[in-house]
Amino acid sequence: MSSQKVSSIKVPQFDKPRYNLWKKKMLLYIRASSPEYMRVLREGRHVPMKDHLELPNMKISCPEAEWSARDKKLIALDEGLRLILVDSMDDDMSHQIMVCDSAKHIWETIQLLMEGTEDVRQNRLYILTSQYEAFKSLPGESITQVFERLNKLLNKLSIHGKTYPKREVNRKFILVLPHHLENKASFVRERVDFETMTLEKLYGKQKTHKMEHEQMKIIYGGGTVDRKNV
Repeated sequence: MSSQKVSSIKVPQFDKPRYNLWKKKMLLYIRASSPEYMRVLREGRHVPMKDHLELPNMKISCPEAEWSARDKKLIALDEGLRLILVDSMDDDMSHQIMVCDSAKHIWETIQLLMEGTEDVRQNRLYILTSQYEAFKSLPGESITQVFERLNKLLNKLSIHGKTYPKREVNRKFILVLPHHLENKASFVRERVDFETMTLEKLYGKQKTHKMEHEQMKIIYGGGTVDRKNV
């Protein structure tokens, strides 16, 4: 997708209190602007090189006058991505990144300022992973509250580079649901698409069952429903 196709979409504006949400939006915007931007973000600014005339198998930086068309294109990608990142910043953050010489440098500086060092990020990931492993429904919690808490935790893990297969997430959700939904949970687990459906779809099925259960209670006064007479 070319940058022209997202030119009408405003660059996500930096929001310090909601940094994690901004980061996720920015990554989506960057990918939509140009697939090549993600490579620039990972690998850094392109540096044109040429062979050393006297030392074989050695490269030296190439002066701008000798840049090829490909060199100019790759360098333009870095400049474009730098512009997107700078355009998203507030005044306070802008002052801290303007000295950065590449888009990758800007991105890493933002992450360092907002997330801390690599050790700090790894510690946060460890804490989030531990929270996921120990996740369970709370007393009196609704299906929606369980889903929202789990989904929020998964989003935080995703931002920190940790994702889980759909089947594992679905099993986690089923296992932590309130006990009165156990029969419906067992039925859903037996579906052929259980391991491939999204968590949102799984939640929707559980929510529908809950609503049907409440409707039955209204109709039959909370008594046991005799399916043969329905």
